[in-house]
Amino acid sequence: MKKIVLFFCTIFFVNASNVYAAYFYADALTDAVQETFPQNLWSDVANEYMAQMNPTTGEIDEAGMANVCYVGGYDISTDTGAEKCDAFVKNVASKCVYAYSAGKNLYTNPQTVEQKIQKCIFDDAIDYALTYEQGFQQTRSDPGNRICGPDGKPIKDNRGDYLLGATKYGVTTCASRLSVDCIKKMSVADAKLLYWTRHYYKYKYYKLPPQVLAAVVQFSVGGIGTVAGELRDTVGATRCEKTSVMTDCVVDAVKKYLERHTLDEFYNAISNKRAAKRSGKARERALRVPAELGNSYQRCVDKYK
Repeated sequence: MKKIVLFFCTIFFVNASNVYAAYFYADALTDAVQETFPQNLWSDVANEYMAQMNPTTGEIDEAGMANVCYVGGYDISTDTGAEKCDAFVKNVASKCVYAYSAGKNLYTNPQTVEQKIQKCIFDDAIDYALTYEQGFQQTRSDPGNRICGPDGKPIKDNRGDYLLGATKYGVTTCASRLSVDCIKKMSVADAKLLYWTRHYYKYKYYKLPPQVLAAVVQFSVGGIGTVAGELRDTVGATRCEKTSVMTDCVVDAVKKYLERHTLDEFYNAISNKRAAKRSGKARERALRVPAELGNSYQRCVDKYK
């Protein structure tokens, strides 16, 4: 099937001022274009969308959207054209893109023994996280329950109040850029694919020695940047770049650490670092990680080797 190639992410919705604001993933636009317009117009519609979108804010005004729909054969000056254009906009907004396509097959269809072991460890880690990161919740006191812009900062309404988002299985509207409705619809399988493609694969956790994966993946649910710093501190990777990505520098430091320390020592060290920054139940959960996940690597190796 012919594909549309888009290079950046957008969310698409209609607000009261007739501005079509964007922060949705490009896959959503691709799917909606392919479902709405004839194949010979796919690329033209997508290209017009990109041409009309403000590259800084990701917004398209009413006139811009009229041009997009016109390229697709919908003239909004007519009742029929306006109705079809509105249906197209709503179609894009309804898309829930939980996982990037890159790396997805490594989870859904692992081929090698090593890939199967990594998936097994990953599932152990996420399953433990889901024992406390459970159902849908939408409370204003939780900073994750906010709608965020492309800069990652929460958006306020005309009264100065933060737009209320939601959380489910540890996935927040702010971090994921998913709509509240998409968060509500999300299944456990959707959440696992999200964590796999947007954490594990995107930040190259697969480069780490598999022995440490369970702890790193589990703690990533509470913050990608936080666990990256905790890992660097644990293994003494002070000279490595401060980034969420598992760079060769960090990977080498982890390998050298494991040459000098036992796996139990690693799990206790990183868990204590997480616990030191937490209190109450969050502290207790962090301290339980060595007991809950310390044997995950060996269990998965025994299962597939």
